[in-house]
Amino acid sequence: MRIRPLGGRVLPALLTALFLQSCGIEAYYYLTPVSAGNIVSSVNQQATIALPGVSASYFTNFAMYYRIYVSYSNRTGFSTSARDLQDINPTLYSDYNYLSAYTNATNSTTANIASVMANRGYHLLHFEESGGNVSSDILTSPGVQLQIAFPPQPSATYPYPYLSYQGGRIAMLKRSNGNGAFSPLPEDRYFVNRPALNEAANITSTVNADVVNAGSSSAGQRNTYVSVYIVTAGLNEQTYTQIFSIPTFVGIFMLPTYQ
Repeated sequence: MRIRPLGGRVLPALLTALFLQSCGIEAYYYLTPVSAGNIVSSVNQQATIALPGVSASYFTNFAMYYRIYVSYSNRTGFSTSARDLQDINPTLYSDYNYLSAYTNATNSTTANIASVMANRGYHLLHFEESGGNVSSDILTSPGVQLQIAFPPQPSATYPYPYLSYQGGRIAMLKRSNGNGAFSPLPEDRYFVNRPALNEAANITSTVNADVVNAGSSSAGQRNTYVSVYIVTAGLNEQTYTQIFSIPTFVGIFMLPTYQ
């Protein structure tokens, strides 16, 4: 067999590949974000989310982040205008503006969004399936449709705010405990506006660290609103660290007041 010498085009290409490998330059990772056009919100009580198809081998799951805001405002309908957000809670307005720089980013894979969210007081949303099991496995299937809902009245099927997915399976939404870093009240951690959740004395870094106190000291009913974002997450196969798509704003929802 005759072996041909490396030609002028082949040799530089081979040397370039060897150089990149020896220098440890990371591969380019792309994670498809959830398109804002695939999220439909309704009366600030629910949102339908069409998750994208993700074929990348390094995809792991979708994740939702949330933060709760106490307010003396009682709004059943509102927008993301500066006036509406500031009326609900000035910190909500500040957080929304800050995170807009990430939701509107042109790059497809960001810096550590987990750190960005944590620095703004946002935490991972948890899900309780039947039997009381708290799981994140629900969001590991690309291409399915989800609905996140905060109904104003409970029912036998939906006793608390919930997530429905894959043809009607139900999981109750649950607040985070920061992997044991704080102890949220009420202890059941459901997304319902109750005194144990919205009382100023309980809004501390060791109790309700996922809650922001009202922006004023007005008297009256203390309502609560939750802001939610979703990201596509994966694992860098070279460094074994998490990577993320840009986050997508899901919506702001009023927590129901019922027991």
